Amino acid sequence: MKTLIDTRIYALLSQNESNKVELVQAYDEFIKTITEMIANCNDRDEILRILHYSRVEFDILSHPRFNQHTDNVLRTTFIYKVMYILDCEINIVCSSSKYTLGHECSLPIIQENGMLIWTGTHQELLELAVAIHESGVVMLGDRKARFIEIIRALTDIFHITINDVYVKKTKLLDRCTVVTPFLDKLKRAYEQVIERHLR
Repeated sequence: MKTLIDTRIYALLSQNESNKVELVQAYDEFIKTITEMIANCNDRDEILRILHYSRVEFDILSHPRFNQHTDNVLRTTFIYKVMYILDCEINIVCSSSKYTLGHECSLPIIQENGMLIWTGTHQELLELAVAIHESGVVMLGDRKARFIEIIRALTDIFHITINDVYVKKTKLLDRCTVVTPFLDKLKRAYEQVIERHLR
């Protein structure tokens, strides 16, 4: 269970380590460990248990209530890098055909004319997911759903795949022209419905 917690990077981050060279080396070791673990284990549930458990433990390191080192930008950066990697690996394991047999798979919602289809761009779906995540309106159990979990739910509904989610999210947020083109489009569409209704 504690495979990924018993790693050098977890120990360094727990101690407020800020030696960049050592953190980079420990991060590379962590990636190697997680890759080997997934490659050598055929038990999907056990892998997901380890990944989720580790995600919680690293998340706690970043929480203001438990984090007395918020001024250490390098440390915080590596904590979030590790959490992003864990989120990505959870997503990969959940969608991997290697673990399909013997497990229920998420299926597209089927209507009379076929399945629901997203006709917008990946960027528009990401924009929607960012807004949903930030608003906190979607929960998973007793906690706010993470961004990657919202993306996973939306892509499952529409039966699509978005690769490099966090890279695309960063590019979306770096956009310097119109900030929310898709959300603005949705707002206009809703206003038109209201106008027609009130006529």
